[in-house]
Amino acid sequence: MKQPAEPRNPFYLLLLLASFVFVLTALAYAVVPTLEEKAKEAGEFPPPSPIRDALRNDGWKWLLVEVAVMVVFGVLSMGLDRLRRLKKERAEATITPTINPPPL
Repeated sequence: MKQPAEPRNPFYLLLLLASFVFVLTALAYAVVPTLEEKAKEAGEFPPPSPIRDALRNDGWKWLLVEVAVMVVFGVLSMGLDRLRRLKKERAEATITPTINPPPL
């Protein structure tokens, strides 16, 4: 008989989303200044952008916060998995009462 599936760990999805945001921010932090420099070298100055300015000034802070969020979600997902495994092992280790006692 098929065992019921364990419920999904919601922290895995949150960890995946936080990691995706981290990768996007890291790529933007690395690539956008390079593209700006190439545009300046070509004689075409990019229009001012508050997002680029914020990324240039505070991008490293964003990356640190995103790493911290990833660590928190990673620890929470591992903790929830461990808690579920311990509960399952405890439930399997209990002795089930018998209806008919063994003959003496």
